[in-house]
Amino acid sequence: MNTQKNILRSRMSKVTKEHRTILIALALVSLVVMVTLYLYNIERQHQENVSNVDQNRLDVESSALEARNSGDLTIKLYFYQPGVMAPYPDLLTVETRSIFLTENIILTARQIIHEVLKGPSTKEGFQVFSERAKLRQVYLLEDGTALVDLSQEIIYPAVGGVAAELSALYSMTRSLIENIQEIRQIRFLVEGRERSTLAGHVSIREPFM
Repeated sequence: MNTQKNILRSRMSKVTKEHRTILIALALVSLVVMVTLYLYNIERQHQENVSNVDQNRLDVESSALEARNSGDLTIKLYFYQPGVMAPYPDLLTVETRSIFLTENIILTARQIIHEVLKGPSTKEGFQVFSERAKLRQVYLLEDGTALVDLSQEIIYPAVGGVAAELSALYSMTRSLIENIQEIRQIRFLVEGRERSTLAGHVSIREPFM
């Protein structure tokens, strides 16, 4: 009888330890999930704040130019034309638009990219950028290379594949080079970092021109 009781106690103790181990494991998993979600929410809020700051900065700069009444600058913007198999620069549609006139090259470049991201206003053009895609900043190096830093939403174009990426890259490249003579070539960054491709198809390791 005592032997049976001991065996039963041993089994119950073993079961209790197993349950305790499972509960501890579940608690650890829950803790990891909670921490991951917390860090994800913090990072997403940070990205939204950065995007809002950059957008507000552009709005403030544009408002200051408007208040100075410095005039308008007519620019040419390039967009993807539906039906074209390979959207190389010469196969993009051209649209004329006005931005605020300024002697600041960076502000001019920022305005141009901002307009490109809006997409074409004509029926011939085709929007390849996500509505959430934002410009973070533009930098101009001494050799005429413009660094265009875009938000991570840029890698999710409205249409997928090589055509979308090529048209997105060339529309920004051509629009900057054709309107700002100081810019000779473009390098693209995403969230301040270099990437091998924009969205998995077209290499952006080398500058575009």
